[in-house]
Amino acid sequence: MKICFVYLLPHPSHKGFAEAINADFCHYHTFLKDKRLPRAIKSFIGGLTLPKADIYLCEGGAPLLPVWIKKKFNRKSVNIELVGDETFMVLDYTPKELKKNYPWHVNLMHKIVMKEIDGAIAVSKMAEESIRKYLDIPTSVVYPYIEPDLYTKLVKVEPNLESFSIVSVGYAKPSKGMDLLVEAFKIVKKEFKDAELYLIGKGHPKDWGEVKGVHVLGFVPDLGPYFEKCSLFVQPSRFDTFPVSTLEALRAGLPAIVTENTGTKEVVENLGKEFVRKVDAEDIAEGIMKYFDLPTAKKEELSKKSKSLSEPFNKQEMCKRFKEEFFRLVDSI
Repeated sequence: MKICFVYLLPHPSHKGFAEAINADFCHYHTFLKDKRLPRAIKSFIGGLTLPKADIYLCEGGAPLLPVWIKKKFNRKSVNIELVGDETFMVLDYTPKELKKNYPWHVNLMHKIVMKEIDGAIAVSKMAEESIRKYLDIPTSVVYPYIEPDLYTKLVKVEPNLESFSIVSVGYAKPSKGMDLLVEAFKIVKKEFKDAELYLIGKGHPKDWGEVKGVHVLGFVPDLGPYFEKCSLFVQPSRFDTFPVSTLEALRAGLPAIVTENTGTKEVVENLGKEFVRKVDAEDIAEGIMKYFDLPTAKKEELSKKSKSLSEPFNKQEMCKRFKEEFFRLVDSI
């Protein structure tokens, strides 16, 4: 049985999942990925040139069109969707901040091609709900994991729980909501004069660094030193299926605040319902200030619990689970 993992990036956890089922790797634009052509043309030709396989594992929404085209020539093939992005979350309502990446014609295309999906493995319950809203297909949930070296390293970190410093990690994508966090921090800074915010990730506007207390760091090779100097992690995402950066923070003993549209709320809510906030700068700010007002002993208790919550998210456990769920899903189709 030939399995083809049709990928976009791929995400490190998705790569590990594909390796666990001995899948062949194929970019969704095949040999055209570096060519300067319209994306629709590359996707169409990518569909014609994808290798023949019994099962296609699609990473997110981008590979769905090429695989849809490929299935027209091989009706017996199976399409398993790895629900790891916001494709199905924005089909009915796309916030203005995300319309550049998900214009109406892209959403329409996804509504057409998703009809060829035979089963799905989602990276969170929230992601699973997003596809089950549209398709009556077999589904399962397998969470991503922390990379092995970080899993071992971050558990040794001791955060500075007496500080009023916040850290957040993520690329400059509107879905990540970093702009909401900057606005929330402005509110927090008025009440906590010593507050600092460290933004880690590529592409964030440099002028955010002009806001007092905000540090725009770009990519950093080692998260440890920043986790050590902070007392809180914030994931302010508008839509985020299951960001591993939240798990990494928990592993380092940093309690995390996430939004209600972030899949890792399924883990963070175990710290308390106040750690899951609305997708709103004022509400995120309220959550941050409530945490800062806690006594140190309570923060230490939450830090210890955070590390405990991170324990299941190791590569060996999650790849084993993915392999089991993948073949169980295939057998049920």
